[in-house]
Amino acid sequence: MVVTDTMEPGHGANMEGGGSSGRGISTTTLLSELDRFLGLAMANGDKRSHGGRRDASSERDEQTTAETALFLLRNLPPARPAALAFLAHTLSSQVSSHIRGYSGGEGSRKNENQDEGLSGQLESLLGDLLESAPGVWGPLVSQWAVEQLGRWSVEWANTVVGRGDATLEEVVAGWLSCSPARTLAALTVECVAHDPDTAVAALLDASAASGPALDWLVAHVGCSFPATVISRVLSLGLRSFASCHGRPPEHQLASVNKILNHLADRHLADIRRSLHTILLRTFDGATDAEAQASVPFLLCLAVTSRSRAVLAALTSGLDTLLMPSERLVALASQVSWWVPRYFISHCQLQEMVVHLVLDTGGSAAPSILHLLLQALAPASKLPSSVAGAVNNILQGVVSEICMVTYMRRNTNPGRIHIPFLVGLRGGGLDGSDVGMAVGGRAVSPVAGLVEQTISTPGNQTLINHLKQLITLVVVQQGPATANTTLGHLLRCTTKDGASGHQEILSAVITALMVHQTARHSHTSPLSTALAGTLQPQMATFTVLNSLNSLETLLCQNHKDRLHIHASLTDALLTNIPLLSELINDPVLGTAAMKVLCQLPLKKPIAVGHVLSLSHAVIFYFYSSLHHTSSIKKVSGVGRCQRVLSQLSCSSLGLNQIIRLLVESVFQPECAHLFGDVKKPDFSSKDTKGELLIQANRQFNSWVKVPQSHTSIFHMGTIGSGHFSKHNQSSTPSPDTVKFHTQLLLNTLSVCCAAQPNGEGASTVALLLVELISPDIMFNGFPWPEEYIKFTFERDLAIKKTFDDYPVAWYLLEFVATHRAALSYCSVLVRALTAALTAFWNTCPLATTKQAPEALTATHRLLEVMVTAQFLPGPLHMLPQIVAVLAPFELVCILQDVWMFMRDHTPSPDRWQELPSGYYQRAPDPPMARHYTERIQHIIRSNVDRVGHLMSYMVSSES
Repeated sequence: MVVTDTMEPGHGANMEGGGSSGRGISTTTLLSELDRFLGLAMANGDKRSHGGRRDASSERDEQTTAETALFLLRNLPPARPAALAFLAHTLSSQVSSHIRGYSGGEGSRKNENQDEGLSGQLESLLGDLLESAPGVWGPLVSQWAVEQLGRWSVEWANTVVGRGDATLEEVVAGWLSCSPARTLAALTVECVAHDPDTAVAALLDASAASGPALDWLVAHVGCSFPATVISRVLSLGLRSFASCHGRPPEHQLASVNKILNHLADRHLADIRRSLHTILLRTFDGATDAEAQASVPFLLCLAVTSRSRAVLAALTSGLDTLLMPSERLVALASQVSWWVPRYFISHCQLQEMVVHLVLDTGGSAAPSILHLLLQALAPASKLPSSVAGAVNNILQGVVSEICMVTYMRRNTNPGRIHIPFLVGLRGGGLDGSDVGMAVGGRAVSPVAGLVEQTISTPGNQTLINHLKQLITLVVVQQGPATANTTLGHLLRCTTKDGASGHQEILSAVITALMVHQTARHSHTSPLSTALAGTLQPQMATFTVLNSLNSLETLLCQNHKDRLHIHASLTDALLTNIPLLSELINDPVLGTAAMKVLCQLPLKKPIAVGHVLSLSHAVIFYFYSSLHHTSSIKKVSGVGRCQRVLSQLSCSSLGLNQIIRLLVESVFQPECAHLFGDVKKPDFSSKDTKGELLIQANRQFNSWVKVPQSHTSIFHMGTIGSGHFSKHNQSSTPSPDTVKFHTQLLLNTLSVCCAAQPNGEGASTVALLLVELISPDIMFNGFPWPEEYIKFTFERDLAIKKTFDDYPVAWYLLEFVATHRAALSYCSVLVRALTAALTAFWNTCPLATTKQAPEALTATHRLLEVMVTAQFLPGPLHMLPQIVAVLAPFELVCILQDVWMFMRDHTPSPDRWQELPSGYYQRAPDPPMARHYTERIQHIIRSNVDRVGHLMSYMVSSES
């Protein structure tokens, strides 16, 4: 009904305190209004008692009665109870009409506007009175409002939303759609705002009397005052639990759970605070029944709760709340008091805790597990009985998960949802994966638990429990979760070689192999998991941790990991491109190489993998030579040799490796490491002082084709002006150059030893010809008739290359040790012989010692020819006499050598392989007299210095 303004002018006067009659209103008026109210109320009561139908006159009388009741409520204190009783009856009629209209459809709800009018007038009036005198009106209004709402809720409990199985949210929405109920609910909220203690007490009393039917009002008020309502609801539930010795009516715990569940979406922090406050009372020294019943109450509340949010609020943060261990000891001391008062037996209590742990998901799952592991740690110093109970709980959790995973899954092929395992893998309350980033690195519950457990002294028992649980996560949650878990475990930050970490990793890989097919491929679970954790785009330190963990796992010194070694190596071999890319990173290169050193690379691998890995390892080789520390150089080159020797078992890999190694020594980025004397002088703009070898990282590893003109390094950008001036690093000392050269030659020797028949040395020989003498028209085995006039410019260019790059001499000497292989680069020997002959033929000096560089080159050339058996036995002494000769005498010797080589072509088929693997020239070419006549004459002329060598000549004639 609509309350119209038919009051006398004085009716609108406000009463400030409500404690005396209205000011400005005469006693006659008050008595008249009271008399009219009583008469109308009695008349309406008679009509209702006779079951008369409500016609227009009765509605007008009821409207007039309501107007009078509102007037008396404001202005006549003794009439307030009667006025409130009549208003309650009127509002009840409106609620009944609303509920019937809701059930019958919109057509029967004719008085909705009138209902809202009365409700609005009542809310406005009582609101003003509450504002003016809360101490007077607060208790009265709150008591009256919750009583009416409780009565309506009980009467219309199953029909307010049209069905009896509605959720609490639907019940709240249904009652708030009713104007009288919405008005009284709003008045209750105002009363709580003005006088929380009195209003909440009245609310909870009404809730206790009405049972679950009034839970909607408590939840609605709790949305406005969450902290107050939550604490009072929990306090009431605890009081009932303690008074009933742990066996309260089920609906009481259900009501508490429903109210908390309704408030959990927006006020989870308040719920957590209130629950933890109840728990902390146990440690405050309180001995009352409620304090001692706190933990059993919370356990029962958690077990009966169907809300994951409420369960998470109770269980999250328990590891920090219950530690240090003194609090666990305090809890353990109360167990004897809980049993059998609240729990039938200790077994029932343990089973309840186990199921509570299994039902705990989200971020609370790792918190609970961390608490249990902390309790088992020796540092906690818990009594043996407490530690034993915790150990039993963990074993119970593992047993239950095993039963679900391995037994019930046989009858139910679908995956069984276990919130605890979902939480351990990093899952949210809805089962979705949750990713976090802390301090710039990925964090998962599994990784955090492993790092904390590994750092705990005396952790073997903890590791065993954690290993079992993580293994169950991998098996029960499927390959996708297994991949994520393995990636997080590999990225754990632990001490080098932590045995516990390796145990857990081995167990996870073993579990992951359950989902593995018989043959490994790049899509198999283990390969996919490794690929995910070795991505170059990830944070550097996470990839570094993963590589270190893999290297330790692959170490063959640990016999307990042999069962995973084959699967792990096969999975890594499918990810060779990723490892190749990581080698190019200056921070990750060493760790990636250590992993590669543990892999069996001799087995057939893809051609693309061989090529990309060869390129990456050679890059690492030259990067190692740039180190200032000799130890780092030797260790880095040693790793390269171990990997390259395996890759060289294939002809393709050997050719690729030799090309990359030899090509690089002639490139400006690496040539200075081997003592090059070429000083390019380009006029250019100033550039940053950055080594090009560092800039090459962005080009990654790419496939190189053997016997092609390709370079290991990117040499800059064309089209942006003049070339930048080559910013060469500081020239190494002669000893360092020799050291670098020896490391290079050792690496070449290791690679060449992987192939029989001298294939590697022959490849080096051909590559030297290709790099030093690109004009290959006249490259061949025969030596021409005229030694000095033939290809004169080309010979000088070759000689200049050997002068600018001293390492070329060492490479030529390396080829010569394989004898037959030198035949493939005889064009270089021929060019050097011709150039040196021309130099000494025009030399104006008296002795060869006055031209030390040319003398050294001549001596090395003759040594190369002697080592490769280009020259027969009698001529082996030639390198020993060149230092004492005059230039013209040396010219004669070189001419005789040229004639001998012209007549005895150094073809590879002139050498045969010995059982020892070396090559021997057979048969030894005959020595005609005209080849040694001038040599003998020169020896006789210098008999005082080289006369002892005449025996070689004498033996040759015999």
